[in-house]
Amino acid sequence: MIKADGTEEAFCPGKLTGAMLHGMRDVGADRACEARQFALAIGIYLKRAGWKRISTAAVFEMTLRVLHSSALSAVARSLEDHRTRRGQARQQLRIRHEGGKVTLWDKGWLAELAQRSWFLTPTTGRILAGEIERDLLGFGASVVSRRDILDRLNARVAEYGLADAVPVHLPAAD
Repeated sequence: MIKADGTEEAFCPGKLTGAMLHGMRDVGADRACEARQFALAIGIYLKRAGWKRISTAAVFEMTLRVLHSSALSAVARSLEDHRTRRGQARQQLRIRHEGGKVTLWDKGWLAELAQRSWFLTPTTGRILAGEIERDLLGFGASVVSRRDILDRLNARVAEYGLADAVPVHLPAAD
């Protein structure tokens, strides 16, 4: 799948299931089994159709259609509203760098930094960046220092025990 920032990642039924569960929770529905089945069905459809490269926006639209046709229009509307609110909040978020320079928020930048700094997979980097973004948007932050973002990243890496997975480079033996 092609993300909005141009990066690519494999279709993940678990992530799509989680997104649908989020929408279901917002409308008081408890249909975890259905969400998982819908996500698997979309994955099968993509595979059978031979779509190796598809935008996440297209998968989102497929998901909304599935939900609408399954009498879960309230869930579809909840997902659309959430996506709109998150997009608007992202546009307001800024990073203050050392020296005072302020730039737009870019989750892709943080995901790549996590990958390079901690030797993480692209998926793990995106998950960590997404969690940090969710925290920042949840606090209603508008300008966040780069140092704060890096501290949050390092704390998440430590929290998940990922720092232990980083190879230790020992000096060469004499």
